[in-house]
Amino acid sequence: MKETNYKKICKVSDLPNRRGKKFTIAEDTDIAVFRVAEKIYAVSNVCPHNQSNVINEGYLDEALYVACPIHGWQFSLKTGKVPPECKGLSATLDTYEVKIENDEVWVEVKEKKKKWFF
Repeated sequence: MKETNYKKICKVSDLPNRRGKKFTIAEDTDIAVFRVAEKIYAVSNVCPHNQSNVINEGYLDEALYVACPIHGWQFSLKTGKVPPECKGLSATLDTYEVKIENDEVWVEVKEKKKKWFF
């Protein structure tokens, strides 16, 4: 069984309600973390549309979709997928498992898949 790595990023109280905050969890991995009441979500901070590192600055709607502040594409904080009405659009954000221990937020650090271009 593969053990999952987690990184402590902050205290729960450091996260503003319904606003994103950017964290770096690995050398080349920035995430956007959102607290909505007592639930915390972590997604890639890089929009797949133009690789902008800005999801943390996006608008969060009541259905828990965050909109990229540059072009407005929306992504679910729960699944990373675009809304169902966006038929034909398959762009997604990576999502990260979150654990809370003693008011500390721990986020899953995923092993990067190597991409070979030969």
